[in-house]
Amino acid sequence: MGEVLFNTSGSTGDAKTIIRTEESLTADAANLVKSFPEIWNPENTVVSSVRPQHMYGALWCVRAPAIARCKVDDSIVLSVEDLMAARLKYGKILFVTTPSFLEKALSHSDFHLLKGAFSAIITSGSLLREETSLNVAKTVGCTPTEIFGSTETGTVAFRRQTEFSHWQVVDQVSISLSPDSRLVVDSPFAMERTYVMGDIVEILSPRTFMLRGRADRLVKILESYVSLTEVERAFSAHPFVSRVRVETTSDNVPRIGALIVLSQEGIDTLLSGTYAMVSSRLRKDLLGVLGASRFPRRIRYVREIPVNEQGKTTAAAARAILDAWCQEPAVSLWKANDRELGAKIVFPPDAECFNGHFPEFPILPGVAQLFFIRYFASQVFHDFPQTATYRRLKFQKIVLPSKEVVLSVARKGEGAFSFSMSVPTGLCSSGLIERTSSL
Repeated sequence: MGEVLFNTSGSTGDAKTIIRTEESLTADAANLVKSFPEIWNPENTVVSSVRPQHMYGALWCVRAPAIARCKVDDSIVLSVEDLMAARLKYGKILFVTTPSFLEKALSHSDFHLLKGAFSAIITSGSLLREETSLNVAKTVGCTPTEIFGSTETGTVAFRRQTEFSHWQVVDQVSISLSPDSRLVVDSPFAMERTYVMGDIVEILSPRTFMLRGRADRLVKILESYVSLTEVERAFSAHPFVSRVRVETTSDNVPRIGALIVLSQEGIDTLLSGTYAMVSSRLRKDLLGVLGASRFPRRIRYVREIPVNEQGKTTAAAARAILDAWCQEPAVSLWKANDRELGAKIVFPPDAECFNGHFPEFPILPGVAQLFFIRYFASQVFHDFPQTATYRRLKFQKIVLPSKEVVLSVARKGEGAFSFSMSVPTGLCSSGLIERTSSL
């Protein structure tokens, strides 16, 4: 009996190597084809933004299509432009993706042009927000089907949020509850027939459940245990917060830190004030709910929460931003596609990058301008050079605190991008970034 090695995502700690049998993988894939007959039309082509080296991709992009005799495009979708090209080539698409890709696609000006292109949208890797699910369905006419499982268990359940918010257990799998409220899976697809997952759940019926957080997100801070999921839940209910990721910092004495994507109300408050003003309001409103020991000691406001190629946020990636030297500026407008990025940003007066430059007349240093140009461009262009040469570099006007700045980056060829920062009175900085050739 053959064996296959998979690496877990490491979203809550170190990545692990999991051994699965060929028999269990084939059975899992066959069950997917049987459970979703409306999806596996041989006339559809599977197109994916996830790689087949991971469990999710291996099942949905390799094994299940082979059983259903569906065509598979071997390339990896990196942008909405790639999806549009696939539609022209194949017609109906069975799209296998992640919540993070769908979040970005919704902000793309051409995503609506794909309405009617999808026979199905399958997503996994992290939870899909209800708002995102509804907006995808409205924009392209297809409700995403979310898949829940793990490398250790294989497929466990699914849901479609326009139809039901609970998770429906797939055929051949049964569930129960452990004494500490974790989900117990009895599955022929699992590495062990009965496997206790790290997910806290509420079982609604023998075939349905609701997720209530992760057991491994209970951490000890000083002398108290803190549920990071509960802290996230409290912040998510605040009108300033759109999304949040709470993690422990990497200090000698662990503390709680939070990455926060602001809602429009939160962004408007930051644009007219300071980071400290927004944090003070959050503390005032939530301290009574959380208590001093559970309120984050460090908060970073970000345009998006980082995810890996599996669509998951790792603890290491979250901590890297919490430990970063400088806060992101406030982003009031964001338009991006595979060719260009346009954004309007504001650096609040208490941004760390103004410190010491200069005490009586703070202006944004040129090195900070270049840092944030690269920082934001790397979020949009998958091939943006990590090692680069700057050409035609000019600094013409100063960037002041609280003043709106227009940031632009445009593709100029293979590994080359032009950029500029400007204010209403003219260009602040501009230049060309080119990939440095390796020797």
